[in-house]
Amino acid sequence: MKALVLTVVLACSVSASPVDTAYDLLDAVAWQDGYALEDLVSSDLYSAFTEFIDQMRALRDEDPVLVESILQSRYRGRITIADFESLNDQEILGVLLGEVVVQPDEQVMRETAEMEGRTATVVIYYFNGASVSFQMVWEDGDWRITDTSLLAYLFH
Repeated sequence: MKALVLTVVLACSVSASPVDTAYDLLDAVAWQDGYALEDLVSSDLYSAFTEFIDQMRALRDEDPVLVESILQSRYRGRITIADFESLNDQEILGVLLGEVVVQPDEQVMRETAEMEGRTATVVIYYFNGASVSFQMVWEDGDWRITDTSLLAYLFH
């Protein structure tokens, strides 16, 4: 019985690898899950996302026509000024994730992971020659994404 309890405790205490975290982010994007995104990215990256949302909300009050124009040109109408009034941060992020095209898992050719201290880099390569990179840091007991080519254009 003690061996079973020890096995369960050890199994529960094992954190996801950087590669697992990369695939979790791909799933969050595919499902447009802003709540999962919050748990997968570093606190600094999440702050950058919410800062963008806060800026849009502040600008919405000052110049709604400009905000609508920005949203239309960047996100092709996927999100509107009304969404910034009715949705919370995670829901807005979920809507924006719909702009990201994720290739199917069966198209993955290979992945690489390099770890050095508290940082990691994961690259997922696809059969069509495309790749997605993820930079990560060990934060709060998990690997958190600090940057990724997958989300780069959404907020830059």
